[in-house]
Amino acid sequence: MPAAAEQAVDLPDGSDRGKDADRTMQAVEVVGRISEEVFAESTFSATKTETHILDVPQSISVVTKEVIQDQGLVRLNDVTPFVAGANEFSVYDDITLRGFRSSDARRVNGLRTYNNFWSQPVIAHLERVEVIKGPGAATFGDASPGGVINMVTKKPLDRVRRELSVGLGSFDYRYAAADLTGPLNDAGTLLYRLNAAIEDSESFRERVYFDNRILAPSFTLLPREGTRLNLDVVWIDSESVLDRGQPAVRGAQELGTVPIGVSLTQPGDILDSDSLSTTLSVEQDLGPDWSLVASLQDYRYDERLVEHRIDRFLSDTEISLRYGDRDTEAEVRSGTVYLTGMFETGALMHRLVAGVDHADSDTFSRDFSARNVGVFDILNPAYIDRDVTSYPLAESSSSPYGGTLATTGYYLQDQISVGSWEVLAGLRYDRFSPETLDGGARFDNEGGNELSPRLGVVYNLDDNRSVYASWITGFEPPDVGINSPTYGGPFDPSESVLHEVGYKQLAFEGRLLFTASIYELTKTDSIVYANSPDNPDLYVQRGEERARGFELEAAGQIGDRFQLIANYAFNDAKITEDADPAIVGQVKENAPRHSATLWGRYSLGQRWGLGAGAQHVSDRESFERTLVLPDYTVFGAGLYYKADSWQANLMVRNLTDRVHWTGGYNYGRVFPGDPRSVTLTVNYRF
Repeated sequence: MPAAAEQAVDLPDGSDRGKDADRTMQAVEVVGRISEEVFAESTFSATKTETHILDVPQSISVVTKEVIQDQGLVRLNDVTPFVAGANEFSVYDDITLRGFRSSDARRVNGLRTYNNFWSQPVIAHLERVEVIKGPGAATFGDASPGGVINMVTKKPLDRVRRELSVGLGSFDYRYAAADLTGPLNDAGTLLYRLNAAIEDSESFRERVYFDNRILAPSFTLLPREGTRLNLDVVWIDSESVLDRGQPAVRGAQELGTVPIGVSLTQPGDILDSDSLSTTLSVEQDLGPDWSLVASLQDYRYDERLVEHRIDRFLSDTEISLRYGDRDTEAEVRSGTVYLTGMFETGALMHRLVAGVDHADSDTFSRDFSARNVGVFDILNPAYIDRDVTSYPLAESSSSPYGGTLATTGYYLQDQISVGSWEVLAGLRYDRFSPETLDGGARFDNEGGNELSPRLGVVYNLDDNRSVYASWITGFEPPDVGINSPTYGGPFDPSESVLHEVGYKQLAFEGRLLFTASIYELTKTDSIVYANSPDNPDLYVQRGEERARGFELEAAGQIGDRFQLIANYAFNDAKITEDADPAIVGQVKENAPRHSATLWGRYSLGQRWGLGAGAQHVSDRESFERTLVLPDYTVFGAGLYYKADSWQANLMVRNLTDRVHWTGGYNYGRVFPGDPRSVTLTVNYRF
């Protein structure tokens, strides 16, 4: 099996995409990936089987572990410059894809997980981050229309590989990681991988810090031919604070009067979280062309939050502070069982997937707060020890709050090959049952049923080029956390549809992947933040939003010396229908019309290399229409050195120290990007 897995991965020129190679492809990702390219040639999550990127009728952006390591990326939002059409909505786990906010469309190894929202996931244990563009209902069930973000954990390899990494940098950045893998027995039927990392860093933001620890063991068992098992465990412990953003002068036409380091965080504020994820995957061959797959995941999360935050503006520069003390518990249990098979009907080759999945999520929060606990002058900020015991602390009217959501999906998919044509047809039926907890009262929100069809066609121009067209539908039940009268609910489910055409090519002897796509994406009944001064917790439901655009993306090697990562996205995202005619035609919040990234790395010889690049994001609307986040372009550079067993990367980000804002909600909460920083990372492999 390890040898077969390696053959399925290493496709130097695309020639292994034929039907004979398809028969060796896995139905679930068990054995680790050996390829060390900056792009991924195949995906499991988009089709439930290992499928070459050129054969998927959909745009997929992948940030591999090589990019993560070379660029020194630490958290999930760090990957957004390397994904066409992605940008940060805030400093939280809160990303915009094709103009649509995606804060809950997260998967780990294809399975549903819990998005704690307030802190970004750390990514030291990830093999790659996949962004499958468009609604993912036919494959994943309910998800954001912009796309699904799938985080693939590192799996064991059948060969010994040990690597240590150490990083130092600006703002007291300190980081260390270990990645160990190999066989545990002589027969090579039991493999392991252990990833561990620790981060201890400050920030340019006042009173903000990051203290993260990760321990992620993984085991693969290959007891006999045709049987494969994988166990993944990921434990993450994080200590930080909740950065509520930089307050700006209320009503100001331009940002920049308030220094970007100003925050409302006070001494003693904390955001501590602990998560444990356990995933078991099994694949059993039922014959030469059929297999049965089962995956189960249990995710548990605990959080403690103590914070000072904005309550309201007293004047254009003075803010009344609110104090909060909150405990949150969450658990998600998810699983899938599906049958995969290959068979022929005349000239047609079929790759069939039929299965069922289920997920139960449960969240519970208890919140105590006090209003008017102090006045904060944003032009003369004060960070002082405050006597929180004197605050008139009381349980919030909405506490305890949370809820449950149970979803069950039944799906059928067929990938049909005939000559140079590939047809991907899928149909999924979902049932969902939400329940909201608000102020101790439970609201049995109306459940629902959704039927989600999907149709895509690929035409292979040759072994290295393909064109495709897709029609994909999706839906999202209302978030149980806001689906009560307190927040403006109950709300209806939202629905979405994508029309997309595109072109893909493996160039330069299969070492560079190029993708171009044109799309129209429509979403009805979006639930958005109301930005109401009288009710800061209020949400409203819109009629229809539509995004039209195109994306260009390239990643890989040009010749032996030059590595390229480049993307550009044009996106026209607007509100097209609503009960309030005044907002029809307005641009969607935090949906830039233009975004682009360019990064090149040139090898000067066997040892040295130079890198340089830039990221551009055009201006964006906020929830407060008088506040427009300005466009920005930031530059970066890198110096690389590689010896026999170790390498060093010196990275300079925001080379010109450009003041910029990556996201924002309103005048009380904008999110500045990092100023100039320098990071040195040393990797040692033995």
